[in-house]
Amino acid sequence: MKRLIISLLFILLSLSAVNAQFTKIGGGIAYGTGYWFHEVEFENNRSGHIAGFLEGIYEITVPIHVAASITGFYPNVTKDVMYKTTVSSVMFDINGHYVFNSLDRVEVYALTGLDFLLTWKKDKYLEETGEVFKETDNAFGLNLGAGTYIKISDQFDVFAEAKYILSKYGQFMINAGVFINIDWLKKHE
Repeated sequence: MKRLIISLLFILLSLSAVNAQFTKIGGGIAYGTGYWFHEVEFENNRSGHIAGFLEGIYEITVPIHVAASITGFYPNVTKDVMYKTTVSSVMFDINGHYVFNSLDRVEVYALTGLDFLLTWKKDKYLEETGEVFKETDNAFGLNLGAGTYIKISDQFDVFAEAKYILSKYGQFMINAGVFINIDWLKKHE
């Protein structure tokens, strides 16, 4: 796992050295179909569905972009008379975008990339003892999907994308948000 993380960091650092240009930064909201913690299908093992994310886009060449993002899911909390269970997760993605058309206002792209999910579950018993049990897990996955950028002004783009994560904790996700165009910011400093 250390080798993979070091390799990914090396690739990201190398990308900036080959005339890449950091072009957009932004964030938004996401909806995922969710997953079962440790693949055990009990209602208190269900992950959250709503998430917020931050993303940055590097433009390598005209048709190829690299996107790095971090996504935090709103935890799923299940309460019963005797216990409270919380399933939380954070996701890190590095995706390659192939832009099919680079028009003035609309760009459509296909995406593929790597996903790393950190997830944890906390069971707290509400009786006199108040015992807390924690479990953690993680999984690597592959992202496959498509999306679009729509320029609404020189400063901002809105975007939407849909992707499926092939993983132990696989799920379908829809992301939507706003990007700030870094080029415009540099010109107007």
